[in-house]
Amino acid sequence: MLPSRSHQQPKPSAAGDEKVDEPASEYARLERLVVAWLVGDSILLTIASLSKNGRGKTHATHLEMLTWPICMSMCCLYFFCTLDSSAVGRRAVGIWAGFWAHQAVFVTVLFWSEGSPTYQLFGAFLWHAFLGAAFAWLMNLIRSELRALDSLDTTRTTRLLEIMGLQTAVGVIAVTQGIGPKAGDRLAATGLFQLSLCMAWLFSIAIFDVSGIDPHLAVTKLRLGLVEGSALFFTGLMVLCGFSAYVLSEQSRPKQRAVEGVWGVFAIAIFGGFCCTARVVWVARRRRRSKVGDSDPEPPA
Repeated sequence: MLPSRSHQQPKPSAAGDEKVDEPASEYARLERLVVAWLVGDSILLTIASLSKNGRGKTHATHLEMLTWPICMSMCCLYFFCTLDSSAVGRRAVGIWAGFWAHQAVFVTVLFWSEGSPTYQLFGAFLWHAFLGAAFAWLMNLIRSELRALDSLDTTRTTRLLEIMGLQTAVGVIAVTQGIGPKAGDRLAATGLFQLSLCMAWLFSIAIFDVSGIDPHLAVTKLRLGLVEGSALFFTGLMVLCGFSAYVLSEQSRPKQRAVEGVWGVFAIAIFGGFCCTARVVWVARRRRRSKVGDSDPEPPA
């Protein structure tokens, strides 16, 4: 999922200054929409975690599987489609941190209520805590670099809205096909496909828009460093996992081991993609600041 604009090396702004800085109130309605969706998902997770085993618990769990990937897209919408407001960036980090803190606690409670062993409880909590903290830092870094580059490209918003529309359509179709004890693996595969769309969009912004990698040269002449190539590899692996999950989601009763295997590979791709993409963005930031420093006029003698 490559951005549609020309991918030449981004040019830093004259002095690294943001030319536009709208107040956060300009995006108050969007903020309320995002918060409302996140709260709705959190309520479903809370019900699933605290309810006794039964139909209500199962239905809440399965619905949350399908709304959670859209939460990720909602957060991305608030992070990256409001680049002309620095205040929104601080609010976005706070909203993201609060949402993931709830996820870390109540997913662990959900696993505990289902009788998961202790090591899985610790693993679930640490994994969600890592995602919350690591991606808050990465997304804020990407946002600050896009602002410094004056990259207010509206095609990113259009593409993200298309992804959210597809996520919603896939989720609705999955619900109409039925939810219940026998639908857990199918819905888990559906949720993975939904999530892969958003994550591929996020990593593509970091790799192409921020670091300035030319996709034509990357594909035809393989002019990539090790870290850049690894970032593209893990992004591609996420896309392949998403397609695999889509195939599984079209089956009425996919095999549990197959769904768990795809989720495992996807988790590896997320971790590897984060490490490599963070390095690529950090290097691009250092390179931009170096160019800005070199372009500053020397002080008079």
